[in-house]
Amino acid sequence: MITSQQIGEYLKRVPPLPEAIGGTLRLLSEGELASAAKTASEDPALIYYLKQVVNSAAYGFKQELKEPMQIFSALGTERARELLYAYMVHSVAPEKWGYFALDKDGFTHFQLSFMQRWEKIVSAEKIDEKYTSAAAIMSAGVIVADAIFADHASDVALLRENSDLDLDTILERVSGFRFERLVAAIAGKWEVERDVTELVTLAFGRSECSDSDSACRAARFLHLLLFYELSRPMMLDAGVNAFISFNPEFTMPVLDRFEEIVGVE
Repeated sequence: MITSQQIGEYLKRVPPLPEAIGGTLRLLSEGELASAAKTASEDPALIYYLKQVVNSAAYGFKQELKEPMQIFSALGTERARELLYAYMVHSVAPEKWGYFALDKDGFTHFQLSFMQRWEKIVSAEKIDEKYTSAAAIMSAGVIVADAIFADHASDVALLRENSDLDLDTILERVSGFRFERLVAAIAGKWEVERDVTELVTLAFGRSECSDSDSACRAARFLHLLLFYELSRPMMLDAGVNAFISFNPEFTMPVLDRFEEIVGVE
């Protein structure tokens, strides 16, 4: 159904970092917020996106942030980096989704909710702030899944008719790929820090790890949070909950703490 060569073609559709965003990320890595804001202002579409996001109810800043320097100062280094990657994901999201019953606004709502709650967990658990971008990167998997399965919808329907397989398992059976591998490839194109990419890969819940490793505990939270967000009515109705399978054993060590931090609606 889907060959490795075709998988490569899907990845070619993902653009590399534009010059302004790449430069902004490098300046953020050097702690140069003012220079980062100036470089970001070279991309009007990026600044428009940042204004829309930071002035939304999700961020809750008391006053409207209009200038790039205001935005970057309010966000700080890691949250600014997170929103740059979120913008990249947003920019490749389709206007019209082919497999999932989503639209761009619905995906944006999912993405921001996922990121906001991940920020809350990172803060409450005192997780290294460099991992703040992980939720933004992980959400790219949903877009890749839609692109692949939209082109093979009838084949996927036949496979799912005979067994209740998640899309990730179907992808592996027919191509030998899993979505975490595709997301890692996208992260590589976007110069995501290696530790963040490794966390995202681990957070797909496929490999066991030791709780003595702080990244392992963070991955458990991120895996659980993904399914918390995918279980919302909008995502269930859109069929996105079939993206990957939930591993309850992987998340068990953090379940009670997750409920304390995030709550259960």
